[in-house]
Amino acid sequence: MEHTRTPKQNRSRQSFDRVLEAATALVAEGGYRALTLAEVSRRSRVSIGSIYCRVKSKEDLFRAVHARALAIIEADFAAIATRIRRRRLPLKELVPLLVRELALHLQRHARLLASFIERGGLDPEVAALGRRSHAQTALDFRLLLLDRHAEFVHPDPEHAAATCFHVVYGTVARYLGFGIQHEHGGAGEGNWKQLIADLGLMCLAFLAADLKRITGVKAAED
Repeated sequence: MEHTRTPKQNRSRQSFDRVLEAATALVAEGGYRALTLAEVSRRSRVSIGSIYCRVKSKEDLFRAVHARALAIIEADFAAIATRIRRRRLPLKELVPLLVRELALHLQRHARLLASFIERGGLDPEVAALGRRSHAQTALDFRLLLLDRHAEFVHPDPEHAAATCFHVVYGTVARYLGFGIQHEHGGAGEGNWKQLIADLGLMCLAFLAADLKRITGVKAAED
């Protein structure tokens, strides 16, 4: 990790792992504001002086947590995509399942992702890494859908797959409160299970619908 001094001895690595785990838990509980070196030291049983041997500041510790957590989150969704791909499902089964798995994936990591997005508004490095991670998840989602592009009716499979991801991610992110102040509303509204089911059906309809027949006009890009 760019902002840390990597421990070389096994005991030191174990200590720093405890530091990162404690810091990650604090970020999940209360975001950047909850991350204090004193509390990280208490929870990890590592002295503040030893923590400063590995990171220069609270900001660098947060960036280390961010990079480590995003790598885990990316790997989690990549594993999900691999498991689904191995099932070789037809489009009508693939789409609702993939939408559901993406939604549940975001729900599992919601607290960290919300904290990362909030901090990204103030830290360009966090924002840049977050965008790269988001792009990787989007790519995994799109490629899995495009495995069944022969079953699409939509005239532009690449565009259609990308649109499905953006709609699902954006809707689920709003439901989970990413980037939203909860006291202003907008998070957790409506029925979660119904939302997932509806998004799956909407994406399937978008991919499999004959746009010319429905609208009576050519697709927008024509």
